[in-house]
Amino acid sequence: MGESIVDPIFVDMAHGYDRDNLAPTIAGTPERDPPPYEKGDFVWRLAEKPDGSKAGIEYAPTPFEDDAEQYDEGNHNTADFEPDVPGTYVFELDAPDGTHELTIKVFPPPVTEDGTEVYDIEGELPTDARETTGGPPRIELEGHYDAETGEFVIESNPELAPDSYAVLEDLDVSFRPHDAAALDREDIVVEGTTARVPVEALEGPTRLFGAPYDGVRLGTTDEIVLDPDTEAVELPNRPPEWIEDAVVYEIFTRSFAGDERATDFEFLTGKVEYLDELGVDLVWLTPIVPAWSGRIDTPPGGPHAYDTSDYFAVAEDLGTIEGFERFVDACHDHDIKVAFDLVVNHAGWEHDAWQDTIAQLGDDPEDPHEFPEVDSWDTDSPYFDWFDRQSRTNGIDATPPQTSFFDVRLHPNLNYGNLALREHILAVVDFWSDTVDAFRCDIAWGVPHSFWKEARRLTRKKDDAFLWLDESIPRIPEMAESEFDLHFDSTEFMRTAHAVARGERPPRDLIAAVETRQNDGFPAYTRVINSTENHDESRLYYEAKEKGHREDPAQAQRGALAAAFTLPGVPFIYYGQERLVSEYGERRESPYFGREDQTGDIKADPYKRAFMNWEEYDEEHLAFVSGLIDFYHDSPVMGPEADLVREAHRAEAGNDVLVFGRDAGEEKRVVVINFADHPHWVDLRLPVETQDLFTGEDLLVDRADDAVTVEVETLAVFETPTLFDQGHNHWHADEPLPNDG
Repeated sequence: MGESIVDPIFVDMAHGYDRDNLAPTIAGTPERDPPPYEKGDFVWRLAEKPDGSKAGIEYAPTPFEDDAEQYDEGNHNTADFEPDVPGTYVFELDAPDGTHELTIKVFPPPVTEDGTEVYDIEGELPTDARETTGGPPRIELEGHYDAETGEFVIESNPELAPDSYAVLEDLDVSFRPHDAAALDREDIVVEGTTARVPVEALEGPTRLFGAPYDGVRLGTTDEIVLDPDTEAVELPNRPPEWIEDAVVYEIFTRSFAGDERATDFEFLTGKVEYLDELGVDLVWLTPIVPAWSGRIDTPPGGPHAYDTSDYFAVAEDLGTIEGFERFVDACHDHDIKVAFDLVVNHAGWEHDAWQDTIAQLGDDPEDPHEFPEVDSWDTDSPYFDWFDRQSRTNGIDATPPQTSFFDVRLHPNLNYGNLALREHILAVVDFWSDTVDAFRCDIAWGVPHSFWKEARRLTRKKDDAFLWLDESIPRIPEMAESEFDLHFDSTEFMRTAHAVARGERPPRDLIAAVETRQNDGFPAYTRVINSTENHDESRLYYEAKEKGHREDPAQAQRGALAAAFTLPGVPFIYYGQERLVSEYGERRESPYFGREDQTGDIKADPYKRAFMNWEEYDEEHLAFVSGLIDFYHDSPVMGPEADLVREAHRAEAGNDVLVFGRDAGEEKRVVVINFADHPHWVDLRLPVETQDLFTGEDLLVDRADDAVTVEVETLAVFETPTLFDQGHNHWHADEPLPNDG
């Protein structure tokens, strides 16, 4: 309870940050330009609901108290729903190929037992359920076929959130088959948190879902496929294996060559050797499609191309689709995978479908970076309902006006309540997934979960190693429910790294940023990016130099990258970090510099999308980053999987030094990172080796009964047979460290 299946009007993050809807799936190969679906093609109805429920199917709801009312064209092929009581709801969908069922189980809300929180120990009732109950539980399904009993056995491996107030006895796991499966729910035998399914109850491969509930919080759903013919199981909700030791590298495409209008696919192909030597495993290019911002001079945010004009073409200044394919082939020849930037929350002003909806425009504005008012619409356009609209005026365009991404009229928002639009975007997914290895999905939180699930299934049918990366700020654990394999972490990890680089927060806060992922409910099998920069955020070096008080911003950059590569997560480099582009690169100029009435993506930090510095750079810094990547690839402990331990240590420089352990079972390491512009001494508990695995040098300074003292310049990694989790305790000079000596 408290969650809704709603895809409301898109005005800002306060209006439907986490979106969903009830939608038919597209059968067969999706068409690029499908004809509009008629109102009677798909009809939803609520067939069953719990006693006492007054809920019903809704269309174009407005679940807000302000005047942001959604326009409803009246087609109603998709629907929205807000449950009002816990229990089971069954929906039916009449479609051209028959009637389909969809079952939704709604769990009780956090407040229970006569209005009192279950875990309200102090007698106070905070309004935020997380403050009282802790984070949601997690599961990780795994299964096998038991030939002796003729059953599939599915283990859920449930665990409570570290900050949960629940106990294991509260934990329950619900199992349900896909509604289209022949498997009856009564044939699923649940023993504790384990499920058993007789093979004779299955007719072909069957999808089974599990979800954990601790009496207060509902965790993310996992999925398993049982195949009675092969007696095998499949886990379609797992990231591809190749991401486990991969390094991700983002390129702001039109800045990579180092000069204006110099980047094209031929240049990019020529730099594949550089990426290979650096150690990159996955390269993500910012949009390569035609776009207004990519073709004009001095666009406000730089030539970002996040305003797509054509989803099935590449920009002329970059080359041809064949040229892009040659770049991808070159990457594949060097074992580098390629991610396409999929921008489908919104399109661009010059998109043909958008232009077709406009009957008449007003006068051209004086500012060349603004767009004319829409005086009237062509409501007969087959694409009119492809775009999200308000039923009331926006004060600029004719009614019903479009909504735009954060009111930037360059970006008209797409309407995932329209089935033809969904099919069009699925055709985009189908088209590019034949060429690339991954999608990075821009503003993933602005697209309904129902679409992402369908799109992922489409690519996984063609390539089970295809990867999906979501941009959700802040991060959303539910994106790991058969949707995305890899997730951004801008609000916790990146912003913490920036604060540490500025000298405003202690480095140990980076450990808390990683630990919070588990409290938030991210499943153990999903992967989260450790990025310290990207094209939407200020450069860490720029933050440290212009806004911080550390003496050496380059050292702060190295410290942050060292943390990104050695803490649990997938390491990430934004082009130029390895060459200190904020120091040696050429900044981009914003047309809004000096204007108080306008903002822009590069106004706050002109190096955010700066030109790459190929000629002048810091050789020692590049060697450090290259060595860091090699060390990551060679280490049996670094990466997403090994446990994180707050290793006991003593250090006088708590605002400069980060110490932690990584436990991979037989292999254990102590990691020390120094953000300061000078070396620091750190006491490490015994037993521990003093030879640094990163540099190969022995860093011993002194030895005592309980500890060794080592001197660390930037990064040191030491081998140890044991780790001791100090929690949030801190040892001082006059206190002995716990050790095995």
